[in-house]
Amino acid sequence: MSKGMQIAFLVVFALFVMQSIGGVIQIKDYRRAVRRIHKYGNVGIGQKRGHFFSSYLVLIACDGEGIITQAEILDGATILSKFHPLKKLLGRELAGASIYDYLEEFLMMDKKQKKRYKGYIQAMEALSMRLNPLEEPEETDEDGPTEISQEAGS
Repeated sequence: MSKGMQIAFLVVFALFVMQSIGGVIQIKDYRRAVRRIHKYGNVGIGQKRGHFFSSYLVLIACDGEGIITQAEILDGATILSKFHPLKKLLGRELAGASIYDYLEEFLMMDKKQKKRYKGYIQAMEALSMRLNPLEEPEETDEDGPTEISQEAGS
């Protein structure tokens, strides 16, 4: 192997190691951010993947009524990106706003705008599903729905 090939191999190997270390650091930062924001209530997580600089990961916390208590975002293209507080969305303060109001507003947007806010929509829909779970279907047998009741003394 020539000297130039050895140097190229070492450079590629060093870049691979740096990327791996950066990935581990980002995973630890993600875990810390989720624990930190979970202290403020239920957490919804959403992401938008894009080309280079248009990707982001958003964490939104809300109380049991769907009122946003905290939000953080990780945006940027490098492994050095960190989560930072998210104060405003669509020109309004996030803290104290309802996830349902935002979801209504997102539904009114055109397809291009929805794509831009995809991560926020995912996070708020996850919160909405957590706060309003679908009812369990009734157990059925061949004759139709059955009711399970407990009577005293039986």
